[in-house]
Amino acid sequence: MLPKQGKKQNKKRIHENIKTKVSLAFGAQGALKAAQKNHIILLVDTLRASTTITTALDNGAKKIITTTTVEEAKKIAQQIRENVILAGERQGFKIKGFQLGNSPLEYIPQRVKGKIIILTTTNLTRIANSAQNASHLLIGCLINAQSAAQKAKITAQETGKPITIIHVGRLNKKAPEDYITAQTIKNCIQNKSLPKNIAQKILETPNAQYLAHIGYRKDVEYCSQLNITATVPIYKNQAFQK
Repeated sequence: MLPKQGKKQNKKRIHENIKTKVSLAFGAQGALKAAQKNHIILLVDTLRASTTITTALDNGAKKIITTTTVEEAKKIAQQIRENVILAGERQGFKIKGFQLGNSPLEYIPQRVKGKIIILTTTNLTRIANSAQNASHLLIGCLINAQSAAQKAKITAQETGKPITIIHVGRLNKKAPEDYITAQTIKNCIQNKSLPKNIAQKILETPNAQYLAHIGYRKDVEYCSQLNITATVPIYKNQAFQK
């Protein structure tokens, strides 16, 4: 009979030998189907919500509550009252009356440390709502690609569940930057070589050009960086947390 430590090590080896099943899916329907199948879900909205959520937690935010509508965000903020920040965007622009938009560069420690952030965005928060019943819901982006891949892979090995990476897109249409990021994370999970010239490819996408046009080129450059943080937002107790 194996001692307890030996059993743990043997179990770990078995997990490590299991081939992780990972696939890509798109948008709300992809997220809903993956949640119904009880997959581990990684949400990817490179420009900019998944990067913003990751940055906010990296800089000390307590948690991020995502909502689909502005009205819902305001209602939750009124219920919490203390240490709360209303944040979000529509069509890339900060919502009138909100303290923060969806620029990750706004989420500095001096503004977000210890705060509860109520976030509503054009794309990701709606998709997050479709996936919130998943047993494991994580946020992935380029800035945490390797860590998000590792977290999802370990969870898959421990639970035996497949991983679905959702490229969120924009306004119900596929977005090249989300697909590139999703593929990058998938390659990290499978220990494959990464796509080449990732940052340049992101900068050339229509959404990146739109954001640059309305004054957010620095956001695009920041969101295009690879593996600059180990923070992986995880959905628990109805909010994204570390």
